[in-house]
Amino acid sequence: MNNIKNRQFNYNLIGAMLGISFLLILLLSFCAKQIPTSVKPLSKGPKHHFFGYYGINPWDKSGRYHLCLETDFDDRRMESNDVAKVGVIDKQTSEFIPISETSAFNFQQGSMMHWIDAGFGEEFTYNDYYNNMLISYAVNFRTKEKRRINGAIAAVSPNLKEGIGLNFERMSFCRATVGYAHNREDYKLVNIPNDDGLYSLNFETGKSELIVSIKEVIDKSDYDLPQNKPAWFNHVLYNPSGERLFFFCRIQKQDGEGYLTSLWTVNKDGSNLQNQVPFGNMVSHFDWKDDTTILITTDILGRRDYVEFTDGKKNFKVIGRGVLTVDGHCSYSTDKKWILSDTYPWGDKRLAEVFLYNIERNEKISLGKFHHDEIYKGIIRCDLHPRFSNDGKTVTFDSVHEGVRKIYMVDVSPIIDNPPKKL
Repeated sequence: MNNIKNRQFNYNLIGAMLGISFLLILLLSFCAKQIPTSVKPLSKGPKHHFFGYYGINPWDKSGRYHLCLETDFDDRRMESNDVAKVGVIDKQTSEFIPISETSAFNFQQGSMMHWIDAGFGEEFTYNDYYNNMLISYAVNFRTKEKRRINGAIAAVSPNLKEGIGLNFERMSFCRATVGYAHNREDYKLVNIPNDDGLYSLNFETGKSELIVSIKEVIDKSDYDLPQNKPAWFNHVLYNPSGERLFFFCRIQKQDGEGYLTSLWTVNKDGSNLQNQVPFGNMVSHFDWKDDTTILITTDILGRRDYVEFTDGKKNFKVIGRGVLTVDGHCSYSTDKKWILSDTYPWGDKRLAEVFLYNIERNEKISLGKFHHDEIYKGIIRCDLHPRFSNDGKTVTFDSVHEGVRKIYMVDVSPIIDNPPKKL
């Protein structure tokens, strides 16, 4: 009997020691991932400054100037007579340098500003209205010369000479968070139009051409969709070669509460249109890993995960299982070894987090958590939308944790260059 008791005691002791060891390993592992980083404001108040979206390079070729919008307000929905100043922030001085103005913007995506190079020197673009029509302007940062492109830019090709345009005015009716305010009383919203959709934009000539219509996509879907509700396109991104792109098609639900989403890919000339994630699934955020591999946040495998798959194959595979557990605005580092992402504000303290995720080690490294006041919800919320610099060593993001909408910057080179060792 004593032998049995002794064996049981030994088993319990071993189990306790293993449990303590496991907890110590977890603790040490957690501590190893806490690399000191310095998050500092790139912009300064008292006015509000923001870039908008993620997965877009906001820096000029020199790495000194960061694209930015400036407003006097950030606590209400935009109206048609509201104007944002368009310009850049000087990294060396944190000064905002105004260059132009626009009334085509929102807090979620800004004015979809991009840097381009179509034979006119380094230019940046922003969306605006011209004669009550949505267009974009290309501005030479050095000379301040401005020219018009006949379409509102949603994405720019890696060659910087062409892009894809969307009707953000239509989105103001379908999903105001990413639409532009306007006062066009004559605007007629057709639910499923054959003359609206993805537009190919030539940055050299300024011309645009419809390449995929909303009706074409709805007709190609085999999901039972409401025909009396508006559909729209959103969230477009080229693959690294610039030959193919993906986009979302969304349609309001029959009861008017929310919308259905699907993910599609297509060649840049509008050919070879394919449905990748059908209506009826959640699909939210995205990036291309290479010319054929796509990263999305989706519930297509039963729960909301970060998922990779090959264009046209639907070979869905979870990335970051047990680590990437909530939705976020994700993008790959240049070497494809890291994913940069964020979270929405959560918990009683409404903390939004920016983080790096190392793919090989399945480890997340937090860059900071930031309180967002209760007022920042819905249309005026401030998603962090982190984005890499061209060299992958700097991350910027928008935040309101100091009570003013600002752009923040963090040097991630200590992490990228010397990732922590897994214990």
